[in-house]
Amino acid sequence: MIALTGFMAVVLLVLLLAPESPAGRAFHRQVVERPLQHLADMKRHHLIFFAIILGLTISGGEAFAILGPHVATSVVIDMAIYLDAVLVAYAVAAVTMVRQGAAAVRAVLSRMVRRPRPRRKRPALRKALRSKPANDDHPAPVRLAA
Repeated sequence: MIALTGFMAVVLLVLLLAPESPAGRAFHRQVVERPLQHLADMKRHHLIFFAIILGLTISGGEAFAILGPHVATSVVIDMAIYLDAVLVAYAVAAVTMVRQGAAAVRAVLSRMVRRPRPRRKRPALRKALRSKPANDDHPAPVRLAA
Protein backbone atom coordinates (compact mmCIF):
# COMPACT_ATOMS: atom_id res chain seq x y z
CA MET A 1 0.00 0.00 0.00
CA ILE A 2 2.90 2.32 0.71
CA ALA A 3 4.30 1.72 -2.78
CA LEU A 4 0.99 2.71 -4.41
CA THR A 5 0.77 5.86 -2.29
CA GLY A 6 4.35 6.80 -3.16
CA PHE A 7 3.78 6.15 -6.86
CA MET A 8 0.66 8.32 -6.92
CA ALA A 9 2.57 11.08 -5.08
CA VAL A 10 5.28 10.96 -7.77
CA VAL A 11 2.64 11.07 -10.54
CA LEU A 12 0.99 14.06 -8.85
CA LEU A 13 4.30 15.89 -8.57
CA VAL A 14 5.13 15.25 -12.24
CA LEU A 15 1.67 16.44 -13.30
CA LEU A 16 1.98 19.61 -11.23
CA LEU A 17 5.63 20.53 -11.85
CA ALA A 18 6.29 19.29 -15.39
CA PRO A 19 2.99 18.89 -17.27
CA GLU A 20 4.60 19.44 -20.71
CA SER A 21 7.32 16.80 -20.29
CA PRO A 22 6.87 13.42 -22.04
CA ALA A 23 6.27 11.75 -18.66
CA GLY A 24 3.76 14.46 -17.70
CA ARG A 25 1.85 14.04 -20.98
CA ALA A 26 1.84 10.25 -20.58
CA PHE A 27 0.64 10.47 -16.98
CA HIS A 28 -2.02 13.00 -17.98
CA ARG A 29 -3.23 10.75 -20.78
CA GLN A 30 -3.38 7.67 -18.52
CA VAL A 31 -4.55 9.24 -15.26
CA VAL A 32 -6.88 11.98 -16.51
CA GLU A 33 -7.99 11.52 -20.13
CA ARG A 34 -8.68 7.77 -20.21
CA PRO A 35 -10.78 7.70 -17.00
CA LEU A 36 -12.76 10.70 -18.21
CA GLN A 37 -13.40 8.97 -21.53
CA HIS A 38 -14.66 5.88 -19.70
CA LEU A 39 -16.93 8.04 -17.54
CA ALA A 40 -18.29 9.78 -20.62
CA ASP A 41 -19.09 6.40 -22.21
CA MET A 42 -21.08 5.21 -19.18
CA LYS A 43 -24.77 4.59 -19.65
CA ARG A 44 -27.57 4.51 -17.09
CA HIS A 45 -27.43 0.74 -16.64
CA HIS A 46 -23.71 0.92 -15.82
CA LEU A 47 -24.42 3.36 -12.99
CA ILE A 48 -27.27 1.21 -11.67
CA PHE A 49 -25.05 -1.86 -11.76
CA PHE A 50 -22.28 0.03 -9.96
CA ALA A 51 -24.64 1.28 -7.24
CA ILE A 52 -26.12 -2.17 -6.61
CA ILE A 53 -22.78 -3.96 -6.54
CA LEU A 54 -21.36 -1.26 -4.26
CA GLY A 55 -24.29 -1.63 -1.87
CA LEU A 56 -24.05 -5.41 -1.96
CA THR A 57 -20.31 -5.29 -1.33
CA ILE A 58 -20.59 -2.86 1.58
CA SER A 59 -23.61 -4.36 3.31
CA GLY A 60 -23.55 -7.95 2.24
CA GLY A 61 -19.96 -9.11 2.05
CA GLU A 62 -21.20 -12.50 3.21
CA ALA A 63 -22.96 -12.98 -0.13
CA PHE A 64 -19.63 -12.75 -1.91
CA ALA A 65 -18.05 -15.08 0.61
CA ILE A 66 -20.84 -17.68 0.46
CA LEU A 67 -21.92 -17.54 -3.18
CA GLY A 68 -18.66 -16.57 -4.75
CA PRO A 69 -18.00 -13.55 -6.90
CA HIS A 70 -19.46 -15.00 -10.11
CA VAL A 71 -22.87 -15.88 -8.68
CA ALA A 72 -23.09 -12.67 -6.65
CA THR A 73 -22.21 -10.60 -9.71
CA SER A 74 -24.83 -12.36 -11.83
CA VAL A 75 -27.43 -11.65 -9.13
CA VAL A 76 -26.39 -8.00 -9.17
CA ILE A 77 -26.66 -7.85 -12.98
CA ASP A 78 -30.18 -9.31 -12.80
CA MET A 79 -31.13 -6.74 -10.17
CA ALA A 80 -29.68 -3.93 -12.30
CA ILE A 81 -31.67 -5.04 -15.36
CA TYR A 82 -34.86 -5.25 -13.30
CA LEU A 83 -34.28 -1.84 -11.73
CA ASP A 84 -33.53 -0.33 -15.15
CA ALA A 85 -36.80 -1.71 -16.52
CA VAL A 86 -38.70 -0.32 -13.54
CA LEU A 87 -37.14 3.13 -14.01
CA VAL A 88 -38.00 3.13 -17.73
CA ALA A 89 -41.61 2.17 -16.97
CA TYR A 90 -41.77 4.90 -14.34
CA ALA A 91 -40.39 7.48 -16.80
CA VAL A 92 -42.92 6.49 -19.48
CA ALA A 93 -45.77 6.74 -16.96
CA ALA A 94 -44.52 10.13 -15.79
CA VAL A 95 -44.34 11.45 -19.36
CA THR A 96 -47.88 10.22 -20.04
CA MET A 97 -49.19 11.89 -16.89
CA VAL A 98 -47.45 15.16 -17.75
CA ARG A 99 -48.95 15.12 -21.25
CA GLN A 100 -52.43 14.48 -19.86
CA GLY A 101 -52.01 17.25 -17.30
CA ALA A 102 -50.79 19.66 -19.96
CA ALA A 103 -53.79 18.84 -22.15
CA ALA A 104 -56.17 19.48 -19.24
CA VAL A 105 -54.50 22.80 -18.41
CA ARG A 106 -54.54 23.78 -22.07
CA ALA A 107 -58.27 23.00 -22.28
CA VAL A 108 -59.05 25.09 -19.19
CA LEU A 109 -56.95 28.00 -20.42
CA SER A 110 -58.50 27.90 -23.86
CA ARG A 111 -61.97 28.07 -22.28
CA MET A 112 -60.89 31.05 -20.19
CA VAL A 113 -59.32 32.90 -23.09
CA ARG A 114 -61.91 32.03 -25.70
CA ARG A 115 -63.35 35.12 -27.33
CA PRO A 116 -67.06 35.27 -27.96
CA ARG A 117 -67.79 34.74 -31.59
CA PRO A 118 -70.13 37.14 -33.33
CA ARG A 119 -73.50 35.66 -34.03
CA ARG A 120 -74.03 34.51 -37.53
CA LYS A 121 -76.68 36.17 -39.54
CA ARG A 122 -79.52 34.00 -40.54
CA PRO A 123 -78.92 32.47 -43.90
CA ALA A 124 -80.95 33.92 -46.71
CA LEU A 125 -84.04 31.91 -47.43
CA ARG A 126 -83.72 30.00 -50.60
CA LYS A 127 -86.57 29.86 -52.90
CA ALA A 128 -87.88 26.38 -52.47
CA LEU A 129 -89.21 26.12 -55.94
CA ARG A 130 -87.82 28.21 -58.66
CA SER A 131 -90.09 28.53 -61.59
CA LYS A 132 -88.73 26.91 -64.67
CA PRO A 133 -88.94 28.83 -67.89
CA ALA A 134 -92.08 28.09 -69.79
CA ASN A 135 -91.71 25.58 -72.56
CA ASP A 136 -94.76 26.02 -74.73
CA ASP A 137 -93.50 23.89 -77.58
CA HIS A 138 -94.13 20.54 -75.88
CA PRO A 139 -97.14 19.45 -73.90
CA ALA A 140 -96.70 18.96 -70.17
CA PRO A 141 -95.60 15.47 -69.19
CA VAL A 142 -98.30 13.23 -67.83
CA ARG A 143 -97.53 10.69 -65.19
CA LEU A 144 -99.09 7.32 -65.66
CA ALA A 145 -100.09 5.19 -62.75
CA ALA A 146 -99.45 1.52 -63.17
